[in-house]
Amino acid sequence: MLFPGFIDSHIHIIGGGGEGGDKTRTPELTLTGATAGMTTIVGVIGTDGTTRTMPDLIAKAHALEEEGISCYVHTGSYQVPVKMLTEKIEDDLILIDNIIDVGEIAIADHRSSQPTWQEMTKIAAAARIGGLLSGKAGIVNVHVGDSQSKLKVLEEVVEYTDIPIC
Repeated sequence: MLFPGFIDSHIHIIGGGGEGGDKTRTPELTLTGATAGMTTIVGVIGTDGTTRTMPDLIAKAHALEEEGISCYVHTGSYQVPVKMLTEKIEDDLILIDNIIDVGEIAIADHRSSQPTWQEMTKIAAAARIGGLLSGKAGIVNVHVGDSQSKLKVLEEVVEYTDIPIC
């Protein structure tokens, strides 16, 4: 039986974790770990946008591509302001082929930088413009934690702006 290759849209290719200190950091993805039927993956940074960086993420994506895995990445991590490879979200999307969207930005989570709806609006607008100009989707990937506020920040973006939600 033949199956098409699978896509995993959320892999910590340069490792993850670390919320319990350095000893809780997980190692970066190996080719063996990526080949369980996956032909395309999307790398994310996650919580640690300080010691896990965009240059590292892009370099790992390129290394996986050299091994035959299609690899894309989000620009940014849980935190706002978004840590990019260039100076602007739009530039990351337009100029860097591997960068396909923004994220994963955390909301309603104790590990989040607690972004306001105004900050999320600016991020979404930049992603939209970058997406339009690059031919990419211009999506903002959001991690939603278990806080009482849930989707409130995103609901306010929808209520107070003209940015499309899909």
